[in-house]
Amino acid sequence: MKKSAFSLLELSVSLVVVSLLMAMVSQGIKMVASSRLTTARSLTSKSPVPTIPGLIAWYETTSVDSLKAGEAVDGKQISTWYDISPDSIPARKNTLTRTASVAVIYKSDGINKIPSVYFNGSGRIALTDFHQGYTSQNTVFFVARAHNFTGESGYVIDSGHTDVDGSQVCVIALIPTGIYMYLGRIGGHAAATNCCRVNADYIVAAYLNGSLSKSYVNTASTMTGNTTVNPGTIPLKGITVGADRNNAFNLTGLVSEVIVYNRILQLQERKDVMGYLSKKYGIVVTGL
Repeated sequence: MKKSAFSLLELSVSLVVVSLLMAMVSQGIKMVASSRLTTARSLTSKSPVPTIPGLIAWYETTSVDSLKAGEAVDGKQISTWYDISPDSIPARKNTLTRTASVAVIYKSDGINKIPSVYFNGSGRIALTDFHQGYTSQNTVFFVARAHNFTGESGYVIDSGHTDVDGSQVCVIALIPTGIYMYLGRIGGHAAATNCCRVNADYIVAAYLNGSLSKSYVNTASTMTGNTTVNPGTIPLKGITVGADRNNAFNLTGLVSEVIVYNRILQLQERKDVMGYLSKKYGIVVTGL
């Protein structure tokens, strides 16, 4: 009896110790996650993004102004994604919206283990019109990870503008052979050997500038495919993230940040933005 009682006592003590260790590990994980989020918020607040002229909209996932508090919870459905440009926050201008569903959810452990918006391949979040109106020349940055490629491509950005034939325009997409852009004219595919792989993280800078359009993928100095492309000239009207405006070609994967300017950024400006994104998301960007 004594031996049995002693064994039970040992077992009880062991269970208590294990429980305490598990609690300590859990608390440690939470502290690390909190530290990552704090660091990301600090990088966002000190970012050069709002100091560069021509900022139209800026969507990201770490600021307290980016999402509804009740939706910034792991696995929660996202119905609203706010533009955190300084002049947009008070009036909630350029807000992306959708009917809440599992198609678009908050993922706390996203790219670089900080929050991302997850698209399951059947949904999108959109804005019909920028409050600033149409923009004919643009620089668009985004941070994304495709989990797989379905259909033609993983559409990350669409303008919401309708072409004369009813098709989507101002599309920017990750595809297995590079970056695809369509602004009303076939011919905006920039081929690249370093893009785009499944489950890899990319910082993309896309310059929408008619026949002089170009893109940069995880580099601030070398054009994708080493050449300009001509995807057309139809301007940006609004923005759809996660699919084309018809919800026909969808991204399955993560989007962490989207930045839109209404002008063609200069080299140093591009380096500044890509440098900020590189530090925040732990993605190596060359040519900085």
